[in-house]
Amino acid sequence: MSEQQGDRGTQPQVPQPAQPSAQPPAQPPILDTQAMLNQLKGEVFPNEAFSSFLDPDIRDFFDELFLATGLSRSAVIRDATISRTYGYQIMDGTRIGKRDYYLAIAFAMHLDLRTTQRMLAVTSAGSLHPLIKRDAALIFALNHGYDNLRLYELMRETGLAPLDTGVEGV
Repeated sequence: MSEQQGDRGTQPQVPQPAQPSAQPPAQPPILDTQAMLNQLKGEVFPNEAFSSFLDPDIRDFFDELFLATGLSRSAVIRDATISRTYGYQIMDGTRIGKRDYYLAIAFAMHLDLRTTQRMLAVTSAGSLHPLIKRDAALIFALNHGYDNLRLYELMRETGLAPLDTGVEGV
């Protein structure tokens, strides 16, 4: 066996330089509610922290959410048991939905509590409050990954009003 053949599999691997690739998608700024609350205690409004504010554009919010989750609007609307046309309209911001509709969407998307609270803020639907019994049940269900059907069962078991999605008995 020649020296070249014996060395064939034992040559050290030389790392190849990374190939230039397309720019990665811009990451949204990290939003820190507590840090912003602390800044708002200061003497001057934190205008320089503009990128730290939540963008109130409903359509952009849902576009980013669907991109991040890989879910389709049609599947989410179906799982949320809301009217198809109305579902599309409230997610693109042409109509304003009731708080329960946005919550049904959150459960259909299996969102966590933090993202759900942001959705409620962007849509001006009012955040969930843990000292309100119905909201507490919703928070519990979000924290435990419930879907809309399991949430409905929980609400019935606890004697609380289920989400109103415009469909009777669901």
